[in-house]
Amino acid sequence: VNTAVIPSNFGIQTGSGVGANNVPIPADCPPSPSDPRFLGGLASLLTQGFFPDPSVPSPIDLERFNNAGDQSEQTNRERATAMVQVMQSISGTKGVGCPGASFPVVINQQRTG
Repeated sequence: VNTAVIPSNFGIQTGSGVGANNVPIPADCPPSPSDPRFLGGLASLLTQGFFPDPSVPSPIDLERFNNAGDQSEQTNRERATAMVQVMQSISGTKGVGCPGASFPVVINQQRTG
């Protein structure tokens, strides 16, 4: 996974317990962009085509995700969607992870590309 296309900061301090718009979030959210759970989940999504199970398909493949030269709105939205999918299921179980309020930078990228 090319970490150069992942935001260096997700916009919320891990351990704060408070996300965007003062929404309560788990203390371990968000993971850091270099967290092995996050990068491993992202690698699984991009290589298997789903994460954590086949009901959550990847919006982008590994080659397109990793292509830092492609900064198109569509690709950046798909990258963000992939990151959201992994963070929301970072435990390895669908829906058991970090809520969107814990990574507003990625949610914004998902909206705007």
